[in-house]
Amino acid sequence: MSHPIPDVVVYDAPDPHHNEGNAFALDARRTQDTFNPAQAYVLTLGAGQSRNKILRVLNSIAQEFGHASLNECPWKKLNYDAVLAFRVRQMEKGLSPSTVNLQICTLRMVAKQAWLKGMMSIETYSAIREVKSVRGSRVSKGRALNTRETGKLIAQSELKGTAIGVRDAAIIALAVGCGMRRAEIATLKLQNINHQTRVITILGKGNKERKVAPSDDVWCRLEDWLKVRGEEGCENVFVAVKKGDNIQPYWAITASAIYQLLKSRAGDSQVSAFTPHDLRRTFATRLLESGADINTVRQAMGHASIITTQRYDKRDEHGGRGDKEGRALSVI
Repeated sequence: MSHPIPDVVVYDAPDPHHNEGNAFALDARRTQDTFNPAQAYVLTLGAGQSRNKILRVLNSIAQEFGHASLNECPWKKLNYDAVLAFRVRQMEKGLSPSTVNLQICTLRMVAKQAWLKGMMSIETYSAIREVKSVRGSRVSKGRALNTRETGKLIAQSELKGTAIGVRDAAIIALAVGCGMRRAEIATLKLQNINHQTRVITILGKGNKERKVAPSDDVWCRLEDWLKVRGEEGCENVFVAVKKGDNIQPYWAITASAIYQLLKSRAGDSQVSAFTPHDLRRTFATRLLESGADINTVRQAMGHASIITTQRYDKRDEHGGRGDKEGRALSVI
């Protein structure tokens, strides 16, 4: 007797960092015993932005195949011809090679899950694996901010001496001076800060740890926030601050909230539009400008590949200063 595959419950999770109207995430509060191949693949990924990104990709692919979402798409029917035709259609739309290749890679992983679950033959899975990636490249996105811009962001945050301003200045300082991703900042724990050695342990993408040693001005801004925050509440360093400087020590800040506060600070400071990840590009670019070798920057960024680090190099756009040893940078 066959049993229908139940749906994974999804909820809308708007992410302003992406152009799509909605991102999707699994609802951990609802459990089920079986999953279709796409759902199974998603569950092999770590929770967070990476999982949400793949969910968006899978929903987009499912809609391309004529289905409402990844839950309704009959993934076990995938075959070589279907994936090859999909590749051609996406190329004809003018999508970038990296976008198409992400989609093809995702389909390969879904096919693997279908094979592991006994829904697809090894012959079909092997054929899908042979669909070639798209060759080519595009000019890398994003920009690096100059020292005047980052200085204005910090100064504007600290202008009124409010708790929320102190918090935002510390967040900007860590992003620019330590190259921290917004998700890393949002999930940074109090116990990950060593006050004796002045070293921060960061848990990054892929569940990989790295250590950073903030410069004096970055460390001072972090300490200023910690004094205002206090030790009570949740284990997260950064928490919400409501109107009237009402600190919410049990309410951890989210990555989406960091996006919004950076957007707000940019407007107030009259700094040209940038994304949170541009602050990370700024960190990498300033290290390279200072004379740090690419491998040192790779380690500071937490990258597995130098090729990835090279995409953050924006030295042709502006000048800056840093530390040749790869120590975290001054932000002003």
